[in-house]
Amino acid sequence: MMSKFKFLLSVVGLFSVMMATGQATTAVTVKGTPYLHEAYQDGVVYYGDKSLTVPVRYNAFQDLIEYQQNGKALVLDPKLTIKKVQLGSTVFVPQAFDKKLGYFMLLDSGKMSLYVKKKITLLPGRKGGALDGSDQAPEYKPSPDEFFVKIGEGQLQEVGTIKSFVSGLPDKQEEIAAFAKKEKISPKKEKEMLQLVQYYNSLQ
Repeated sequence: MMSKFKFLLSVVGLFSVMMATGQATTAVTVKGTPYLHEAYQDGVVYYGDKSLTVPVRYNAFQDLIEYQQNGKALVLDPKLTIKKVQLGSTVFVPQAFDKKLGYFMLLDSGKMSLYVKKKITLLPGRKGGALDGSDQAPEYKPSPDEFFVKIGEGQLQEVGTIKSFVSGLPDKQEEIAAFAKKEKISPKKEKEMLQLVQYYNSLQ
């Protein structure tokens, strides 16, 4: 009787180890971060005619502002009632594009405003060979920046090529085309797009 009892205990123990091992192997480590900056920063949320000073960070994977208040972590969805969210010298503004609202980083404002969309995507993990141990964990990875412009209170427009950017201008097309050609402006580089928009605003 005792031997049967010991046998049952050993089976249960083995099953428990297998279950524990199974649970451990299902835990997935994800590399990188979904945040533009992992740590919270002192920030200010401007909404209506009010403002709220709280620790803030931007979740670029989910396109959400996260903030802390009274020891709790809270989420700030993009809404047009929010005027802007300031994190140090960085300003995020809710804007509508492609029939949905999102947070865009404001780089410059004037007659034409320049925005950049910061995105982080989650790359799936990959299983390597059975013997070489080359498994790759899922990874949060920044996507290339996407630039947008807005003239006055008009619609937000994505900058595809310099040619399409120039053709969409209501004025100063010749001056901007010449400037872009001379300075070899790339629509993919923040510093150069900022230079182009500031030049356009200087012509007004």
